[in-house]
Amino acid sequence: MENNTNIKPLPSWGIAILIIVFVLALIIACWGFFSGFNLKRKHSATSSSIVWNELFLNKKAIKFGQSFDINHGIFALTFAKVEKNDFFLPIYIFAADDFEHESKELVLKIVENEFETINNYMKENKKTVKEIFFVQLEEMNSKVKKEEWIKLTGSKNKGFNT
Repeated sequence: MENNTNIKPLPSWGIAILIIVFVLALIIACWGFFSGFNLKRKHSATSSSIVWNELFLNKKAIKFGQSFDINHGIFALTFAKVEKNDFFLPIYIFAADDFEHESKELVLKIVENEFETINNYMKENKKTVKEIFFVQLEEMNSKVKKEEWIKLTGSKNKGFNT
């Protein structure tokens, strides 16, 4: 048997097209590889980061045991060192006519394990009472404003206001 395969060398224009396609494929692959790393670095605009970076940005926050200048209004209980991009928001919105009294009662409930959702969050994330913060959202105590803040922060679906 005789081998009848006649393979002619690739013409120069064919080699040029292959080199151009190879270089383009290499550039696209590198671009895709490096853009994957950039996605991690970009600040994602999740609803959690919107709450922390926009809604609470200009609000006064204090640690437990301190007091606000105005002792009534709408307040949020939250924690220090919160992962701002998490789906779950550790926020409890409440209205108070006497903030000092209401905040002490709220923390007492937490200490006595009577606030199940907050207690579970604290156990899972190794949080202590010392990491509790209060944010004054409104100076006026109104049920409508409280509901607006619960809706704005999403604390009914993703927070402690269940």
